[in-house]
Amino acid sequence: MRSNILIYLVGILFIVLTDTFLFIQIRKFLRKKRAILFYLIHSLLFILGLTLYHFTVPRLKGPESYYWIGLAIGILFLFYAPKVIFILLNILASIGGLLNRKIQKIGRKIATVCALSLFLILLYSMTWGRYNFKMTTREICFTNLPEAFHSFKIVQLTDLHLGSLPSHYPGISRLVKEVNALHPDLILFTGDMVNNFASELAPWTGELSKLKAKYGKFAVTGNHDYGSYTRWSSPEEQKQNGIDFFRNMEAAGFTMLNNTHRAIPLKGDTIYIAGVENWGNPPFPQYGRLKEAIAGIQGQFIILLSHDPSHWRAQVLDEPIPLTLSGHTHAMQMGIKIGKYEWSPAQYIYPEYDGLYQNQNQYLNVSRGQGYLGFPGRIGLRPEITVLILTNNCK
Repeated sequence: MRSNILIYLVGILFIVLTDTFLFIQIRKFLRKKRAILFYLIHSLLFILGLTLYHFTVPRLKGPESYYWIGLAIGILFLFYAPKVIFILLNILASIGGLLNRKIQKIGRKIATVCALSLFLILLYSMTWGRYNFKMTTREICFTNLPEAFHSFKIVQLTDLHLGSLPSHYPGISRLVKEVNALHPDLILFTGDMVNNFASELAPWTGELSKLKAKYGKFAVTGNHDYGSYTRWSSPEEQKQNGIDFFRNMEAAGFTMLNNTHRAIPLKGDTIYIAGVENWGNPPFPQYGRLKEAIAGIQGQFIILLSHDPSHWRAQVLDEPIPLTLSGHTHAMQMGIKIGKYEWSPAQYIYPEYDGLYQNQNQYLNVSRGQGYLGFPGRIGLRPEITVLILTNNCK
C-alpha cells in the first residue's frame, strides 16, 4: 500500500514539474488567457487521471486490470516522453545560446522536431504499429535432420498476453490470416498466452482455433500462464484457473507439452517436439524438467520449446538438442534495427533476446513475440511472426 502511495505522489510530482518547466519555456507562445487556461486544464486532466487510476485500478482483480494499466502507461508516455525530450533539448539550446544566438534558435527547432517525432512514433506504436507484424524467415541447416523434413516449415508464435488486448483488437484475426497464408507444417507457441487469468483466453479461442498447420499446433507455458501475478482468494481458485487455462488452450487447438514430447512422423522419418514448463532465472519459476521432456529420445532430432531463453545456457546446451525456441523477452518492446545492427535495452538483461543464436551445432531462436505487456505497443522493433525453414542441405 505504501509503495502505491509513493508511486502516486511521485507521479503527481513528475506531472507538475514537467508541465511547469515546459510552461516556463513556451510561455511567450501562450499569450492569450484562453491558451493558458487550456494548458492548465491539460495538466489537471492528467493529475485527475492519475488520481482515478490510483484509487480504482489497483482494486481491479480480473483480466481487465491489465488493459487499463497498459492504457494509462501508454497515454502517459505518449504525452510526457516528448515533453521531457523537448525540455532537455531546449535547455541545451539555451546553454548554446550563451555562445551564439543562432545555435539557440536552431537548437529550439531541433527540440521541437524531436518532440513531435517522438509523439508520432509513440502514437503509431500504440495504434497500427502494435499489430503491424514483421514476417521474419530464417533457414537453419542441420546435418542430422531426417531427409523427409528437408524444407519443413515451422511458424513460431509467442507472448500474446491476451489480457492486455481490448475486445475490439483487430490484431488476432490479422495474425491468424497471415500465419495461415504461410501454410506452415507446424505452429509452435512458446508461452505467455495470458497475463494471469484463463478467462483472458476464452474470448479468443474461436479465432485462435482457426490457426492451421499440417502436423499440428503445440505449446508450452510461460511464467504468466500460471496466474502467479495476482492474489487469489484460495489455492483452490488458482488451481482451477490453471485447469481452465489448459482447457482453453485445447479449445484453441493447441497440444500442451508439460515436460513431455510428441513424435512427428513423416514418410518413414521422425522428429520430436519436446516442451518444458517455464524455466527461468529467479524470480521466475523453474517448473521445467528437461530430463523428463526428452526421456527416451536422446540422440533423435529434437525441437525444444522453452519459454525463457535463459534456460538454453543454463541446461539445454548440455543436452543433444539441435534447436530450441523461446520468447519471453519481447525485446523489451523497443529498439532499433538498421541493416545488421540492432539495439534494445533487453540485451543488457538477456544475452540472447531476439533472433537466431548458435553454439557449435545447437541453435536457439528467440522471438520477440506478437503481443505486449505494460506499454501497449512496440517502439521500433515490430511484433514478429517467425518462420523457420529446416534444411539438411548444408554447404
